[in-house]
Amino acid sequence: MQLYSNYIPSGFLLVLFYSPVSVAWSSTLPSSIQALKGSCVVIPCSFTFPGARDSWGRKFSVAWYQYWSRGYPEIYNSKSSRSVLAEYRGRTEVVGDLELGNCTLILKDVRREDAMSYYVWINPDSVSHRFYDVTVRLEVTDVPEQLKLNDPGLLTEGDRTSLACSALHTCPLFPPTITWNLTGEKAVTIQERLADGVWRTESGLNYVPSYKDHGKYLQCTATFPTQQVSRRGITLQVKYSPKDAVVSVVGNPTLKEGDSVTLRCSSHSNPPTLSYRWFFGPRKAPLKGAGTGPAVKLTNVTRDSGPYYCVAENDVGMGEDSLPTYLDVEYKPVILPEGNCTISRTGEIVTCYCLAEGNPVPGLEWHLPNQTIPEDFNSSVLQAASVSLGHMIVGELRGPASILANVSCSATNRHGPSQVALPTFQAGNSTLLFMACGVAAGGFLLFTLLGVVIFKVTKTRKQKGKEGKEEEEEEEDQTIYVNDGNGERKVSLKGEKPSDSKEEEKVNMYSKPKARGSPTTYNDLCAEAYETMERTDEDYENVPSLGPLGNFGNLSNWQPTSGTDQIYSNV
Repeated sequence: MQLYSNYIPSGFLLVLFYSPVSVAWSSTLPSSIQALKGSCVVIPCSFTFPGARDSWGRKFSVAWYQYWSRGYPEIYNSKSSRSVLAEYRGRTEVVGDLELGNCTLILKDVRREDAMSYYVWINPDSVSHRFYDVTVRLEVTDVPEQLKLNDPGLLTEGDRTSLACSALHTCPLFPPTITWNLTGEKAVTIQERLADGVWRTESGLNYVPSYKDHGKYLQCTATFPTQQVSRRGITLQVKYSPKDAVVSVVGNPTLKEGDSVTLRCSSHSNPPTLSYRWFFGPRKAPLKGAGTGPAVKLTNVTRDSGPYYCVAENDVGMGEDSLPTYLDVEYKPVILPEGNCTISRTGEIVTCYCLAEGNPVPGLEWHLPNQTIPEDFNSSVLQAASVSLGHMIVGELRGPASILANVSCSATNRHGPSQVALPTFQAGNSTLLFMACGVAAGGFLLFTLLGVVIFKVTKTRKQKGKEGKEEEEEEEDQTIYVNDGNGERKVSLKGEKPSDSKEEEKVNMYSKPKARGSPTTYNDLCAEAYETMERTDEDYENVPSLGPLGNFGNLSNWQPTSGTDQIYSNV
C-alpha cells in the first residue's frame, strides 16, 4: 500500500465527504468504470460508519469481493492474502486511507476476465451491514478512448494561439504520454480528476503559426502504458500575406532592343492577392502606368531596361519585394572608343587594343589591308588574344610595324557586325597619354589589359633641422607595376627635372603638390607620368605585353593592394 500511495495525487486521497461519521454504515462506488486491457484501473471508494471512531476500537479492515449470487470470492483482503483468489494476488491493493473513510482500490494488469461487478466490505469479520447492495461494474476495452483535440479555426500568421489535446483514462498512476508533430514547440501537460474515477491528461501548446503551416496536418498522439496509441489530427488553416513574389517574362525571354514584353508577378498567399505594385531601376522607382494587376506590358525595351520588381498585397498585409528581374535584351555589337594601336619608340613593334560589347557577347576579328586575323591567333610574326567579361570582349594584337598598318577591328554577333579603323599613336605622344588616362578612369578592366595592375604613388617626408625649426619636403616616387605573367615587377618613371617648354608647363598645371593623405586623381597621375615618360630609360617595346601570354586571366582575380595612395576608378 505504501508503494502506490506515494504516487497518488493528494487530491485523489480526499474523502468525498467531510467526515466518515454517519448514523449507519454505507459505501459509495461509481456504478461503472472502464479500464484499458493491460493497464490499471483505480476504483474510487468511500464509506461511512455510525458513532464515534473510538467506539470501533482497532483499525478498520477491508475486503473486496466479486459479486456473485453465491459465495464471497475475495479479490483483496487487508488482513491476509491467503483467502484472495489466486488470479488477483499481487494485482490488487487499497490505496485509500481507511481511517479517513477512503477504500479506493487499484487493479493492475487488467485482463479481459476482470470484467464483472465488485463490491467492498468494511470490517467483514464483525460488521453485518449489507455492503453488497452497492456494486461497481468494471468494463474492459481493448483500445484507448478517442482523443479530443480543439480546432483553433482560421489562424493568422504571427498571432499566438493555444492548442489542447486530451485523453481520458482510469489509471492515474500511469497516465498516457501526449506528443505533438510540431517541432520546436514546448508543451505543458496536466492531470485532472473528473467524476466516477475518470481522469483527463491534457497537453497544452502555445503556438505561433507560420505561413509554412498552412494546410499542414496537425496531430497529437497519446501513448498508453500498454504501448497502445491513440491519435487525433486537424488540417491547419493559416492566413498570411503574399510570399515569394517573383517576376517572370511571358513568352520568349530573349528580346531585341525595341521589342515589347509582358511581365507577370506571381506569389502565394491566403487569402488570395488583391493587388500588385511594380517598380523598376536600381532605386526601385514606381513603374508608371503599370496599374495594380499581376501583369504589365513594356514597350520599346532597351539594353538598359530594368531591373524590375513587384510586390503583392492581400487582406493580411503587403508581402516582400520580389528579387530583381533583368531583361535579356540582345543588341548589335558596339566597339568602344578606347581602342587604338601604339607604335613603340623604336618604331618596330605595334600593339593594338580593341574593346567591344554586345549581347550575345561578340567575336572579334582584326583586319589588315591584305589579311584577317581571328581574335585568338599565334604565329612567329603576329600574336592575338582576347578575353570576355560579361557582355564585353577585349582583344590585343601585337606584331611588326611593317605588317600592322591601317588596322581595323570588327565585332560580330547574330545581330550583325560593327567595324572601326583604329587610330595609331607613337609611344610618348601626349594625345596617347591622355587617352590612356581616360581609359583608366573608365575602369580597372583596361588597366589590367594594358599590363598595369596598380599605380602606387608613395610620398615620403624628410625632416630637416634648420636653426631650431623643422621643414617638411615631399618627394614623389613614381613607379608603374607591370604584370608580365611571371609576377609583378616595377618600371621606374622617375627622370630629370621637367623642362620649361610650354607644352610641359601646360601639363604641369595638373601636377600641383598634394597635401599628405589627400587622394591622388587620374589627372595627377597621368600628368606626373607625362613629365617623365620621355626620359624613361627602357624602350616601350621592352615593357612586357599582355597578349598571348595569358595575362587576360588576371582580370577576374585582380584585387587592389592596400594603401592610402591607391588609384580607384568608377565606371
